[in-house]
Formats: sequence, structure tokens, C-alpha cells
Amino acid sequence: MDSVTFVPAFVSQPCRDWEQALAAELERRGMDPWDRASRAAVRREYARGNPPPLATLAQVADHVEHVREVAGVDHVGLGGDFDGTDDVPDGLADVSCYPALVAELLGRGWSERDCARLAGGNVLRAMREAEAAAAAISARRGPSLARVEDAGVPAPGSGAAPGPSS
Repeated sequence: MDSVTFVPAFVSQPCRDWEQALAAELERRGMDPWDRASRAAVRREYARGNPPPLATLAQVADHVEHVREVAGVDHVGLGGDFDGTDDVPDGLADVSCYPALVAELLGRGWSERDCARLAGGNVLRAMREAEAAAAAISARRGPSLARVEDAGVPAPGSGAAPGPSS
């Protein structure tokens, strides 16, 4: 199943272009674009002279529809990534705004059943299927007796580098 995230650079080309320009500015300054602290400081400064574009709810709906076309309605769900991005699309500040996205999709011809799949039905189905598969596998072979120590992986906090055990 594909969870559609709402990171603006994923749903809006102008937002992606802006993020790439910010990354280029960080690199120009000799900074790591993935260093969150450096990125945040430079981002604020860069945004003063180059205001970032806003992604929109309609662009998120476009993105959801694209995923549906590629993967099928039974394989798409919502995953706003609200804990993994500093910016969100206009109109989707948090999960309380999901009804607006559903209304947009209904207005585009989505059925209520397909919206229910998107809004959680597909995730619940996938979890039920995973639980059923785990139960069937457990019934056939029982629990694994493998131990992390036997794989040559050091115990957490031991300070030892991973590798084959002696």
C-alpha cells in the first residue's frame, strides 16, 4: 500500500524548485543540506528574500489521484507526514482538515466507498491481512529460535562494531 504524504515539495513543483534552490544555497555556503539545525537557520534567512510558494489542497488531491491511477484505489492511503515536515499545504494544517480533502475528491467524482478506503479502510485491510499472514506462518513453523548474538550483532550499548562474532 502507498501512503500519500503531503510534504509540499512532493505535491507541488514550485515548492520542489524552491527546496532545491535552498539546498543549492546551503551547498554554496559549504553546509550540509540534511543538517536540520543549519537548514532551519538558512531557511529563515533565505525565505526573507525568496518567499516559499504554498502547496495547495488541490495539489494534494492531484497527487492522491495520481497515486490511485498508478497503484489502484485499493492500494492508497493518507499519511500526511505531519511529524516529518516543517511545512504543510494550505488547507491541510493537520488531520482535522482531512474532511476538506475528502470533499475535494468527492467533488472530483470519487465515490464515498473509495474515499473510505483512502481515509483508513485500506490501512485496516492491510493490517488484517498482515495479522492473518503472521498467524498462518506461526501455525506452520512456530517462533524463530534465532538469536541476535548468534548473528554477530553486538548488544546495544556495548560500543562494539557490528561484524562476525569470533
